[in-house]
Amino acid sequence: MKSPFVDRIDEKAIEMMDCDSKVGVLATQDESGYPHLSFISSIQALNESVLTFGQFSAGLSKRFIADRPRVGFLVLSADKRYLSGRAVYTHSANTGKEFDLYNNKPLFRYNSYMGFYRIFYLNLEQISGIRPLPMGAIVLGAILSRVKAFFVKKSENNALPLIGQQLFSQLDSLKFLCYYDDKGDARLFPVVQATSAGSDRIALSGVPFGGVLKQIPDNAKVSILCLNLKMESVLVKGRFSKGILEIERVYNSMPPKMEYVYPRSETISPVRSF
Repeated sequence: MKSPFVDRIDEKAIEMMDCDSKVGVLATQDESGYPHLSFISSIQALNESVLTFGQFSAGLSKRFIADRPRVGFLVLSADKRYLSGRAVYTHSANTGKEFDLYNNKPLFRYNSYMGFYRIFYLNLEQISGIRPLPMGAIVLGAILSRVKAFFVKKSENNALPLIGQQLFSQLDSLKFLCYYDDKGDARLFPVVQATSAGSDRIALSGVPFGGVLKQIPDNAKVSILCLNLKMESVLVKGRFSKGILEIERVYNSMPPKMEYVYPRSETISPVRSF
């Protein structure tokens, strides 16, 4: 059986990744072995075997990639085509040709307040071909997921804030799931059909990508990134079984302050004197 992955980026993929109006997702591994997904729209191909992306905010993924350099990635174009793959981080730089090219992009060229201050380089391991999102199946899957969510709702821990539940429930929000297979490789793919099932669970049907979902081991460590066209986003991590993610951690992945919001690592003391 022919592998759906190759070890070189072809011209069509380079052109697709060069477009600024795309969604890019990077999968690093956190300190507990869970996938950590980040929205990285700047990811692109430097050539047929090297990827780059620019950093303009300080999230956890930049720390994780230094400690555990093997990553997964996915790119979704504006016309709903996507590709995915794996790569290995090699180094970063805050000067040079690519640094100048990134900061001369239209969005950043005349921006005095925000720019790319570091460029990351990755060697490609493998990349898929470009595939269309199956929109018809996604619509059906979204309906089935919402029916499923009705029966498996759980809100005991109030893990996912209301705004996060609403984001997951939006029909036009994008969701991406990642887990690690038995070889330790990141498997990253779209799960637009996913929806919140109360504050403690995410539910998704097996339409589409049922075959891929069945390959996820029972009780596997899984993360799902959800974002919309306004670039509002949230990341949930937990254990996955039978199409349900039991939420263990919730990460606010939006600037200016990216942090875990559940469980909180800090306690807030009441004000007792005025």
